[in-house]
Amino acid sequence: MKIDHVEIIPLNLPVKEPLVESHGTFSAFDHVVLRIHSDTGVSGLGEVESYPSFERIGCETQAGIVSVLTERLVPAITGLETANTNAIWRAMDGAVVGFMRVKAGIDNALYDLNGKALGVPAYQLLGGKVQDGYVVEGVGYGLSIDEPEIVAAKAKDAVDHGYRQLEIKVGDAVDPARDVDRLRRVREAIGRDIPIKADFNGFYETKTAIRLIHEMEEHGVQWIEQPAQYWDLDGMARVRDAVGVTIVADESVDNEHDLMRVIAAGAADAIHIKPTIKGGLTTARKLMWIAQAAGLQIVPGTSAPSGVGMAVAHTFIATCPHLSGGAHGSPSDVLVTDIVKAPIPAGSTYLEISDRPGLGIELDDEIIERYRATA
Repeated sequence: MKIDHVEIIPLNLPVKEPLVESHGTFSAFDHVVLRIHSDTGVSGLGEVESYPSFERIGCETQAGIVSVLTERLVPAITGLETANTNAIWRAMDGAVVGFMRVKAGIDNALYDLNGKALGVPAYQLLGGKVQDGYVVEGVGYGLSIDEPEIVAAKAKDAVDHGYRQLEIKVGDAVDPARDVDRLRRVREAIGRDIPIKADFNGFYETKTAIRLIHEMEEHGVQWIEQPAQYWDLDGMARVRDAVGVTIVADESVDNEHDLMRVIAAGAADAIHIKPTIKGGLTTARKLMWIAQAAGLQIVPGTSAPSGVGMAVAHTFIATCPHLSGGAHGSPSDVLVTDIVKAPIPAGSTYLEISDRPGLGIELDDEIIERYRATA
């Protein structure tokens, strides 16, 4: 099969409640869905996430995503064999440097296409399944920064609902002590048995981060994600040397070259691998093997996908021999409406990996038309 043409579908996806992080607020998602069509009539779905990712390099507006696709990447890959991943990546990298989340959309759509053509789940194209499912890290895409008592109440509701792993956002612009107060109140509300990941998103300078983590350790925290800015590997290493909790790198790694630098700097104990934004399933698998060889733990995940991107994450999770922690659950926890048929039920606390061909998803065309961007 060869790539015949690529359908580009820009969307404006409303959310139920804005997600507040240390650097800003996510109040909508302007993702771009790709449908790659082969010359045999088989097609595959991918997604490029577009949102104001304040602390992460390489993000594009929706218009920028559409432009780099139409002007550079789609012309470079049209006519290539759908299964020739090496040739497709060489063509994409030759057309434009970087843009890993845009290339991820293409890469993932091709795994969906090839899996459907062969009648097998996409994870079979990556060596097969070793995970049947995973415990969801709740709630939604993380507990927003809010008044400490509100965060504690939401955490208690989540645990009462059945969540067994939580993520809280860290980085208080008013007073860093409130970050510790949030965790303290959460622990008072839910007890010590539920593992918690605190995501700093690189907000604090190194000394402040170390002080806060020491205080947080007293209240029980299992993972600290990105405690220094993405470029500050020395700062990440200083934090890692100073604390006992697992340090997870996220924004510091977009590709395998970044991961090699993190390893050389001794900057992390674990790597957050997100195939939806870090070069797709092809690059995610490279990151996984490098991390395992270096003794780093694998934290699987996503940023803020629809059901298309979540299906990609499930495919990756299925192929990981060892996992440290879970990933997000239903996009319907965040989005007003998911864009796929048979979406993951909101409030899901454990998810099983689908055995349907490709990524195992279909678009809901009525919802796609409702949220299709017009400008």
